[in-house]
This record gives sequence, C-alpha cells and structure tokens, in this order.
Amino acid sequence: MYFSPYCVGPAECSSGCLATGHDHNGADFYNNGRLVSPQELFLGDAKYWKNKQCQAVDAGDGEYVIEADLHDCGSKLMVIGNNFIYSNNLILSPVVGSLGITRATGAVVPVSCHYKRVHTVSSTVPQHPPSVSISSEFAMGSSPFSLKLKTDDWSAEKYSNTVYLGDPLHLEVSYSGLDQRKLFIDLCVATLTADSTSVPRYCFIENHGCFVDARDGGLNSVFKPRSMTSSLQFQFDAFLFQDDLRNTIFVTCEVKATRQLWKSSPTNKVCNYINSSWKNVDGLDGVCQCCKGVCSKLTSKDDICDTLTLGPFIVIPRK
Repeated sequence: MYFSPYCVGPAECSSGCLATGHDHNGADFYNNGRLVSPQELFLGDAKYWKNKQCQAVDAGDGEYVIEADLHDCGSKLMVIGNNFIYSNNLILSPVVGSLGITRATGAVVPVSCHYKRVHTVSSTVPQHPPSVSISSEFAMGSSPFSLKLKTDDWSAEKYSNTVYLGDPLHLEVSYSGLDQRKLFIDLCVATLTADSTSVPRYCFIENHGCFVDARDGGLNSVFKPRSMTSSLQFQFDAFLFQDDLRNTIFVTCEVKATRQLWKSSPTNKVCNYINSSWKNVDGLDGVCQCCKGVCSKLTSKDDICDTLTLGPFIVIPRK
C-alpha cells in the first residue's frame, strides 16, 4: 500500500498511509521560509475546515500531521484495475491578517491512498475473519452463541471481510450450550459502526424472525433450511447506505435458544418472504402471518438470549 500525493508549488511533500489516512506535511509549505500555521491546513473541502479530525496538528521538527479515517473528510473511493483508491484534497487556506492582507496564496494538493485489491499473505500468518463482539449478558468468551461469516458453499468460515456491492453475504448463527435447544433469530440490524443504535441503521430481520429485507427488494435474502436445530444460516446482498461515503457495515443480531424443540410460534419462527407470501422454514406457515404487522413480544423465561455483532464488512462498489 502507498500514499501518493501530487504536489503543487516547489515544496516537497512526504506522506504515508495506514489503515487510517495519515498525511505528513512540512511547515515550510512553499519552501520560501514562511512557515504556515497548522490552522491553515486541512483535508477535504471548506465544510471540513472546522473538523478537528481533518485539521493539521503540529508534530514537531517542522512537520504537521493529519490523521483521519480513509472515508472521512469527504474522501472518495474509486476502483481502478486491481487498486482501491481513496482520494481527497489537502487545502492550504492562508489566514488573512487584521489589516486585511495576506502574504500567501491558497493551494489545493490532490492526495490519494492506493490499496491492492488482492493481498498476498504468507501461509505462516493466518488471516482473521471479521471480529465478533458479544453483549455483557455473558462473561468474555463464555457466550454459548456464535456469529460467523461463511464461504459461498457454507462449508467453512470465510477469512476475508471484503465484499463487492450486491454480492451475497453468508452468515451463520450457532448455539453450543450443553443442553439441547433450538436457535432463533429475533432481529438483525445493519449499521455503519459497531453501535447497533447508531444512525443510519437498517433492520433486515425483525418481528421475531421475519426476513423483511426479502420483502423490501433483497432478491437473495433468505433463511436456509436447517441442518441442525441449534444453528441457522441466512444470506443477504451487500449494500451501502445512500449518500454516506463510509463503506463499512456491521451486523448485530439478537438471538435466543429455546427448549421448545418442535413447536413454532409467533415468537419462535424463521420466516422467509417468497412469492409475496411468508413461509416458515420449520413449517406451520401460519405463525408468519404476524410479519405483516406486529408479532407478540412475549418470550419464555427459560430462553437463553444474547446480542452478537459482526464486522466490519468492507463493501466495495463495482467498477
């Protein structure tokens, strides 16, 4: 990976790129002996100049640093060949003196972060799937539930969190407690951060197991037939939030395991929307009729419940 600025004026620019954008700039911007103030340098257009994350800070030794996430400060993402390119502008906006004069002109320096689409990874360094966070219902590492990203054929856990816009995400929720129980998913929501209450948010499973994304245009949104009572597999097409430059998606699901192994109910159901009607994966389609309105909120005190968050998924627009 590399960060490649294209400088205007005679000054040299040196920059570096990490998981977050990381821009180093010399205080002698024009190489003429006049040191610019860090308040005169910022990333993005004029509306970001008061954003602290987009402003330069003094790093010492005549250098200023701007640290911002790749999608912050108005950055734009492009896919060209085998490269993901995050581009933005470094702005110099000279401060006007008290007498209304200035001794420097403004400047715009295009900057960009380049990442290879395919990374070669040594076989001795394992890749890691998207991380899972679990609610405080259980002590760290003790939850009997898991939420995993799976390969397209569901045969293994997938060790990459990058997906193209519109491609399906395959997820699996499992219960591994010592007693025999049946797993259900009450709700799943997608957000831009790990905070499931943040805005914008999109609830694609709701009402105790109604896969509403299929009703709302998700052509591939479906619960798969059960292979075990203690697990559920489902898929949906990767999406982005309109008018938001961030391309990260977190998935949070409220799950439960019940002792009612064979009985479906309005609160224990797995409902797909197929051909304009609701179908229960476990049979007894009638329990899905409440998906058209509000299903009962009564649950059994014997249920074991938890909330799982998986992410981030990096959603890349197609060329």
